[in-house]
Amino acid sequence: MELFIFIVFQLLTEVQSYKSPTVKVSPDVIRESSSVKISCETPADVRASQCYFTKNREEKNIKVSSSCQLELTGAEVLRWAGVKSPESIYINCYYTINERGVNKPSSNSPPATVTVLDFLQKPFISFGDNDDQLFISCEIPLSVRADFICSLYTEDDVLLFHHVSQWISYGGNLCMFYVSRSELFTQSVNSRELSCVYSLKTEPEIRSPHSDTYTFRDTIPITVTITIRDLPQAKLRASASVILETDTVELSCENTEDLKMEKCYFNINGRESNSKVSSSCQISLTGSQISVWSGGQSSSVRISCFYTVMKKQYQIPSAHSDPVTVTVQVLTPTTTEHTTTTTATTTCE
Repeated sequence: MELFIFIVFQLLTEVQSYKSPTVKVSPDVIRESSSVKISCETPADVRASQCYFTKNREEKNIKVSSSCQLELTGAEVLRWAGVKSPESIYINCYYTINERGVNKPSSNSPPATVTVLDFLQKPFISFGDNDDQLFISCEIPLSVRADFICSLYTEDDVLLFHHVSQWISYGGNLCMFYVSRSELFTQSVNSRELSCVYSLKTEPEIRSPHSDTYTFRDTIPITVTITIRDLPQAKLRASASVILETDTVELSCENTEDLKMEKCYFNINGRESNSKVSSSCQISLTGSQISVWSGGQSSSVRISCFYTVMKKQYQIPSAHSDPVTVTVQVLTPTTTEHTTTTTATTTCE
């Protein structure tokens, strides 16, 4: 019995020592009729016997490749994930090494994202005003992970600006344009009609319809009595500081003066470009979702938040909360039942 335990311990120690692979996708945004190449890149000193590809962290319907490469159409990716376009699918991989007839798996790679879509919906345009500057928002009504290019046009179809979108979960994608009044208005022009479109670099390029037109007039801006300094700092509460991938943590963004909060924004590791937005100022995430949100960079992440309040048609942001650290404990893959059975048989002999 002691020999059996020793052998199993040795096998588990060897499995845990295998380095994680890297999964790569090219291109990362495709149409249903086009193809994506997916590769599982192992460390240089590793000779893998097979590679296994999983989607959305599900350990079912796994695709296996001895060449550690897949080539799938967008339609095949959607069928594999059991979803419809438009959708973003997270893909991981791991490899096995055959030693003495036993297949030993590595740990999972960080995820890569493949986005499949064929058409773009009309965006929504809105604005805010602060002294001499206009804040123009072009909201993209698609909850998929992709780098969209937003363009801001005048009534004469003249291009004013280009901007890359930001991803904000629970709010989709967003482009913000910061425009001074002097860039829009002159002595002879005191009114502008603006619209926005967004596009995606695919083959061929996909482009959205124009948003509704918004009319901007060069009027004296309303003085906003609430400033960032006047709002109390946001406070972030987390229901747990250490969780497993399958556990859930509740995150709540609060203020100390019982102000009515319009929206709350949750950031990870100080990145403003990957915010999660909630009108309830609460979000619930599993450990796996936090790992995907962070890009698989670290098991411990720092999350902060801020909120906005509405004052005379303006959304005023608070100062950011102090960060809260959440650690996601990842269970290392163990050997398969085949491995255990083989070990037991050898031991019994």
